[in-house]
Amino acid sequence: MRIDRQTVVIGGGVTGLACAYRLRQLGVSVALLEAAERAGGVIETTRRNGFVFEASTQCPRFPRALWDLVLELGLEKEFVSADPRAKRFVLKEGKLHPAPLSPWGLIKTRLVGIGCKVRFIAEPFGNWSPPREEESLGDFVRRKFGDEALDFLVDPFVASVFFGDPDQMGMDSTLPDVARWERECGSVFRGGIKSRRTNGKPAAAVERSATDNQPAPRVPVTDFLPPLGSFKTGFAALTETLAERLDDSLLLRARVESLCSTAAGSEARWRVRLQSGAELTADSIVLAAPAYEAARMLKPVAPHLTCLLEAIPYAPLAVVASGYDRAQVRHSLDGFGFNVPRREGLHTISCTWNSSLFAGRAPKDKILITTLARPLGNEAFLDKAPDEIAGAVEGEVGRVLGISGAPVEREVWKHRQALPQFRVGHARRIVEVRETVRGLPGLHLAGNYFDGRSVGHSAEIAGSAAEDVVRFLNLGAAKADEVGRI
Repeated sequence: MRIDRQTVVIGGGVTGLACAYRLRQLGVSVALLEAAERAGGVIETTRRNGFVFEASTQCPRFPRALWDLVLELGLEKEFVSADPRAKRFVLKEGKLHPAPLSPWGLIKTRLVGIGCKVRFIAEPFGNWSPPREEESLGDFVRRKFGDEALDFLVDPFVASVFFGDPDQMGMDSTLPDVARWERECGSVFRGGIKSRRTNGKPAAAVERSATDNQPAPRVPVTDFLPPLGSFKTGFAALTETLAERLDDSLLLRARVESLCSTAAGSEARWRVRLQSGAELTADSIVLAAPAYEAARMLKPVAPHLTCLLEAIPYAPLAVVASGYDRAQVRHSLDGFGFNVPRREGLHTISCTWNSSLFAGRAPKDKILITTLARPLGNEAFLDKAPDEIAGAVEGEVGRVLGISGAPVEREVWKHRQALPQFRVGHARRIVEVRETVRGLPGLHLAGNYFDGRSVGHSAEIAGSAAEDVVRFLNLGAAKADEVGRI
């Protein structure tokens, strides 16, 4: 069987789904191939006995690209927001401390000593000169603020976003804006203020300054970020709706065996061979698969690109969602949850209090918490049975929150390659990847290994890929501009 399309998108995670949906809306003949039995990738929601378990994303932010997609899909009535000022905690020596999310919070915190606080206060008044070579995130924070800042203020939060080690994460790909602020302004604080004044002000602050000409009050940093939220039935409502809208353009259990390019000058054609023996031909290909899968498919046609993609490591992750009777838990669970510094020596990275954030996540008189966990050292943590993983993680969290007894409901996921790691040198590698792809007409890469750190970034990457495809297919400037406005 041979199927012909203008574009074939490979990979049915949120990026591939959003890209294929956008292309279909613009009249592009598209097929989306997903090897698994369902679309959505790591985004998965299990609904059972009144509990709503999330396999990965618990409470993401909704930047403009993602929110525009929500509106277009008609999901805004299903959206539920979380309080951006919900209390967050950091574990230190077995005890929870409020996370310092404002200047006053930093002054009051017991997570770090007076010396560390003074270094933060003095930062805007210095004229810093970063090293010429890229630093790791760990080296950057130690140089400017010291070990305490890294251990208790930075590591607990970047670990919950990137699942990585700060001493391996490169500044130019992990926090490129922060690195740029220091290079351009000599101070992270001054650079951040300058950036916020130009294009980063929250709408409320802009409206205040326009109406009463008064300076905005000091507010937590979370107020300057996109809103937090999910959907009433779980975050998979987004990927499930996208899959429904794609209808017969979505092909499940369609594992790609190989790609073949028949490009000759401006006449580019691609042939996609599936494990089932079926073939698809297309003018363009969008690879929205993880880097290691993209490398496997590209090996016969682009060996150098394959080597670049194979060099991108991925971090393993276990997700343990546990439901309890409310009477089993002594802690009030008033807040968002807590993060754990690496130096505490626990599997737990972070624990989200889902039933405190959103109504309907657990039945009456029950609670739901979800823990992200990592291996310790070279431990083969994910090789253990799900119940063994859950037992280790629930034991750690139970000691912190005062939980007695086993959960009444539980769900465990094991992601052996959860997120790409932006290590030192990653930014240079991505530049080379982009340059190499230019020599392969009709090939478009759309992976979170470029600069994606969240679902919001995935929506942006999907829109960008769709725009590239439209331009390549020469469907007209109007349609390309339409995609660019997403």
